[in-house]
Amino acid sequence: MTADLTAIDPSTGQVVRTVPAAGPELVESTLARAEAGYDRWRRTGFAERAELLRAVAAELRRGTADYAMMMTEEMGKPITEARGEVEKAAWAAEHYADHAAEYLATETVASDATRSYVQYLPIGPVLGVLPWNAPFWLAFRFCAPALMAGNTCVMKHDPHVPGCAAAIAGAFRAVGAPDGVFASLPVATADVEAVIRDRRIRAVSFTGSGRGGAAVAAVAASEIKPAVLELGGSDPCIVLADADLEAAADVIALSRIINAGQSCIAAKRIIVERPVHDQLVELLHTRFAARQPASAGHRDRGRRRHLCDRR
Repeated sequence: MTADLTAIDPSTGQVVRTVPAAGPELVESTLARAEAGYDRWRRTGFAERAELLRAVAAELRRGTADYAMMMTEEMGKPITEARGEVEKAAWAAEHYADHAAEYLATETVASDATRSYVQYLPIGPVLGVLPWNAPFWLAFRFCAPALMAGNTCVMKHDPHVPGCAAAIAGAFRAVGAPDGVFASLPVATADVEAVIRDRRIRAVSFTGSGRGGAAVAAVAASEIKPAVLELGGSDPCIVLADADLEAAADVIALSRIINAGQSCIAAKRIIVERPVHDQLVELLHTRFAARQPASAGHRDRGRRRHLCDRR
């Protein structure tokens, strides 16, 4: 029996949304539509592709309040940061709509041949396996360039954010995206390997942990399919003895707390010269103590949300 994907508000522990996980029939129909949609989409020009992405960007901005609250409920992002993420996702869609023709222009290469060039061609349906920490931004960072390159996109989002995944797909439907061009496929994590191996998926994009990326890369490589990986890190912050400690503490606190620290660019290791160690610790303690957790609907900019649940 296919399990449900359940979103739990991490600040309350309450279930806020349940979405049935895709079974074999939905997987088959989604991949079939992605393949059929690709046959038409790859023949479109940059102008038509850009028109779709600009329309989706406008739809995101129209629904900012609802999309932001869904992010806050499902994965705990502070509401002000959630609104900013919707705007960032819309920006990504517009950026690639504006610049893809330039990025993908054929490049002539000097050689002793009559003509040598590098050409960028669509390859087919692309699977995007995405994490929960930036559900809208990372979805559009995946799909906007892929769509502008003439590929169709199948998004497998993290099971913690099923509502966000459905809302992103809904934004494409709302603006009349051609069938099969973009789809959300809410499969359980255990079923991702079979989707990667499916003949209709021609490439995979993964953002997440090193362990997860290694697993995805191994499966893709065994099928001779390209994989693009962006994996987690442990970013350091180095504070020397002659640093402006007040300024350093401000930057470290912001970096550590933004998105509750669930960001690849958050400072996860703070390396401090011994003479200023205790003073910096006290400055950071003061800043973090001033932060208070908030509920899903809290509008106070100074409050932080929880970004983890009991799972």
